[in-house]
Amino acid sequence: MLQALVALLVVALALGFLGRWSQPLDALSHFRAHLALLLLLLSALSLLVGQWAGGAIGAVAACAALASVAPYVIPMRGAAEDGTPTYTLLQMNLLWNAGDRTEALRRIAELRPDIITLQELTAEWRATLEPLRATYPYQAVCLEADGFHGDSAILSRRPFVEGSKPLCDVGDSLAAARVDLNGVVVTIASHHQLWPWPRGQWRRLDSARDTLAALPAPLLLTGDFNAVGWSAFLGAYAEATGTRVVRGIGPTWILEGVPTEIARVAGLGIDNLLASPAITIRSVERPAATASDHLPVLVRFSVAPPPAAPATSVAAR
Repeated sequence: MLQALVALLVVALALGFLGRWSQPLDALSHFRAHLALLLLLLSALSLLVGQWAGGAIGAVAACAALASVAPYVIPMRGAAEDGTPTYTLLQMNLLWNAGDRTEALRRIAELRPDIITLQELTAEWRATLEPLRATYPYQAVCLEADGFHGDSAILSRRPFVEGSKPLCDVGDSLAAARVDLNGVVVTIASHHQLWPWPRGQWRRLDSARDTLAALPAPLLLTGDFNAVGWSAFLGAYAEATGTRVVRGIGPTWILEGVPTEIARVAGLGIDNLLASPAITIRSVERPAATASDHLPVLVRFSVAPPPAAPATSVAAR
């Protein structure tokens, strides 16, 4: 039975790497870290009882799987400061039915981010956050986004680009706005995705693909993607938007009813950030939990200024 369990886990891990070609297998890949740790434990037990071949194969497979997820779960080393202005963004899934809303307000007050991206922003939550309007006067709230646990929203201290209009894709629960960071413009987007197969996660991506591809760079796309950073699904997002998945965030979600702080070591990393090449991630962290089943994510970033237009010489004229 021990050998059968080891073989089953080896096969499950291997199949999870084929998610690009199969939505069910990509759903399986979300649990790669958990399956790999279980396989490593069973492999060690196999070696202890003398099942050398199965134990060795299982240990190698587990280590290979863990190596593939390590960049996403081990805290990242931030880029060194280079004098470029830095800004902060706080990503929060509020939990539509959270019983205690004061912790989220307290976390925002403590961190004082430049920009906040939100999901599951219900009417009750909008009323709770109304006092923030004085501090975050620039807001893009996608009202009644798809009817699935509230809205997606962006709150900002920094002004939106003059004359620009925030985007609200109601059916896909996507909000986006062009933000002016002291003359450097960046597109900020907040997206709430559906659950993996057999739910409609990939269908929502297909529905929003053209809208996502049209978002101007540089782009910082944030949200509750209901997908881990190493999944084929997040890879498809990155391809569609010309971005990269930000690494080093770690687990952020655990089942509702379980203390959220446990998510740091046993949860799934489904709250993610995708950034354009022009955006440098200085640091990323998971602040203290609120009443949500998701941990907040705080990122410090900077944006490279657009290249200066080449000077035109008198001779050229």
